[in-house]
Amino acid sequence: MKILSPHHISGELLELIHSAQKYLVLVSPYVRLGQWQQLATALTTAQRRGVRIEAFVRLDADNASSWEELEALGIRPRLIPNLHAKFYFNETGGVISSLNLLSSSNAQALEIGCKLETEAELRELQDYIKRYLVPLEQTNRPSEDDLYLSKEKFSVVLENYIRQCTQSKARVTYQHNAFEIRALDNRFFLELDKGANRLRVIAIYSQDEQEEYQRNGPHFYPNSCFAYEFTPASGRNYATLTGEYGTRLSTTYLDNLRVPEKKAILEALVQFIQNTGTLKEAVYAPKRAANVARKQAWEAELAVRAAARAAEAQKSVTVAVE
Repeated sequence: MKILSPHHISGELLELIHSAQKYLVLVSPYVRLGQWQQLATALTTAQRRGVRIEAFVRLDADNASSWEELEALGIRPRLIPNLHAKFYFNETGGVISSLNLLSSSNAQALEIGCKLETEAELRELQDYIKRYLVPLEQTNRPSEDDLYLSKEKFSVVLENYIRQCTQSKARVTYQHNAFEIRALDNRFFLELDKGANRLRVIAIYSQDEQEEYQRNGPHFYPNSCFAYEFTPASGRNYATLTGEYGTRLSTTYLDNLRVPEKKAILEALVQFIQNTGTLKEAVYAPKRAANVARKQAWEAELAVRAAARAAEAQKSVTVAVE
């Protein structure tokens, strides 16, 4: 075994691919070859000369692009849950390394590796494959819904999820460093504190809505996912309710959140929106009911007056005939 310096690792990997005559085994959780054309070309060339390539990658909805890139080269990916190991070998040599098959790893990351050359060392890698990877291989891929959550922009996912849950129109746009959400005839703002990786959602209240919140706020917002802060109206500013998401985000880029994390945030945000809609409905439903009652009373009064006029007209006609 020989320790490889960072700038030698990719060279040894390419040499493994070019020297392979019978088979080549690639074990890398993540694969991105779009900017590593030299590696992609080497793999394609190896296939053309009849080398059998086996590639083991991580099974994860957030990692679909890894196996899709391999499939684009005609290599069937073998999917392993929780894969973190990285090593590569052919019939004559091998490399164990921290290097994933990522162009960013090759160009930017500080990696370490070791070169294996003896038959005994190569047999140990083959044994590792048989004992630990093959038994865990999965043929079922993530669901279409999970793949959609992984690939689509967060704003699009959120908009569609709100529509699905509320069965109503919704619109999510990004402006002034925040997402503006329009749903259930209300307006919300979604902000991200990139320094602390914290997510905040803000609802705006009228004076009547503020009074209702101050009377019964906990009744309408039982969701423990948020820490709530209420700011009363002052001057020309409306009252606001800010909900800070309790869990620190894994990344400051919402598009890059992992699928389970996205699901939890989507559910919490929709619950906040629906809770706000329920509060506002409690404020305005009695007023709408009173307006309907007044309208019905007025219509009834008009009907009585019309009936009276009709009766008077009929009486006049009867008198004239006599």
